[in-house]
Amino acid sequence: MAVIESYPAAYRNATDVVKDYFAAFAGGNIADAVALLDDNVIWHIDGDPGVSTTGLLRGPEQVRNWLARFPENFKPRMFSITDLIEHNDSVLAIGHFRHTVLSTGNTIASDMIIHFSVAQSKITRYQIFEDSALLKRAFDAGSDWQNQQIRINGTLYRYRDCGEGPTLLFAHGLLVDRDIFAAQVHVLSQTHRCIVLDMPGHGQSGYRPDGWMLDDINRDLALMIRELSLGKVTFVGQSQGGMVGIRLAAHAPECVSGMILIGTSARPEYPDRLAQWKLQRTTILNGSDDERELLFAEIQRRIIGESWLLRHPVEARRERAIMQGHDRTGLALALDAAIFTRGDIRPLLPLVSVPTLIICGEGDRATPPELSIEMAKAIPDATLMLLPETGHHPTIESAEAVTEAIASYLFKTAQQ
Repeated sequence: MAVIESYPAAYRNATDVVKDYFAAFAGGNIADAVALLDDNVIWHIDGDPGVSTTGLLRGPEQVRNWLARFPENFKPRMFSITDLIEHNDSVLAIGHFRHTVLSTGNTIASDMIIHFSVAQSKITRYQIFEDSALLKRAFDAGSDWQNQQIRINGTLYRYRDCGEGPTLLFAHGLLVDRDIFAAQVHVLSQTHRCIVLDMPGHGQSGYRPDGWMLDDINRDLALMIRELSLGKVTFVGQSQGGMVGIRLAAHAPECVSGMILIGTSARPEYPDRLAQWKLQRTTILNGSDDERELLFAEIQRRIIGESWLLRHPVEARRERAIMQGHDRTGLALALDAAIFTRGDIRPLLPLVSVPTLIICGEGDRATPPELSIEMAKAIPDATLMLLPETGHHPTIESAEAVTEAIASYLFKTAQQ
């Protein structure tokens, strides 16, 4: 009697075969995954030979070994397929992954496209397209992996990416750099993924030679959050960083789950300060090193609490060295964005729909407490914290109190 071979109904099209493969892969069911492979299956992964998963394989046994070794090399953090597109016997799987490389401890994230060929309900070919250059770097134990970079709309943003968990995105104020959050990141990266930016014209980041506005940074960061698949972030903004955060929360609410504003303002700069800022801009751009050092020391005395400066002379010198180290033109253009063209964003405050913690030093003369009180009244779900004996840099002047306040805020909002 003739035997007519038939296939289970679930295997009648190529997309169902691919779905079953992903289900087996996600569940670590190697036998189920291998059962879906053609006897002459080709497995194609381009990239540097130093990456353990790259190369060309043929046959189910070779693929079985590849699947078995995968958890020896990677700890999956996230694997998401957003689209499956079938045409004839091909299926394109479009998605994103985030894995930790076990040999180095580096965690890599990349978009991907996997091209499957399917015939008679069996996978005949697999080829993945991913960020192979970044993957190579993730396997390099000597790489300063946590320091990352991305060019957005022509501006090179450099940032530190450390920790695992819900994402916190940090943006600092004028004249400093990402190290102003060092105490907070040291603690919070134990439970959260911390992405800590150098803002344009500061630190290691680049800038647009023709200048920019805070609205430009807002749009850049919204694009970054979406395209790097960060999900909704909690935005932590100090001074000009907070001014960007308000814009982001109001204009791109799908990008933000919460916000922490530190020593910031929704108003334009006080008009009676603009003439002094113009003189300071000239010194920043054209002054000698000694003139700039005197200026930065004067700014420190004006915005930071006197008691902190007296207790921390080494840290104060280090902060002035950071100010001196910024690119002159970049810092002058950053001053334009943060001071001269920042605008009045008070109408945006009622549009901020996320829980917001507002922190301000009682001695802050750059953005006095009344500006934080004003924001707390206008943002629907806001909590205000005023810190005694603290000036414009609460993250270093009252580092422990700020860290504890942020941690408490994150715990509370996670329960909601």
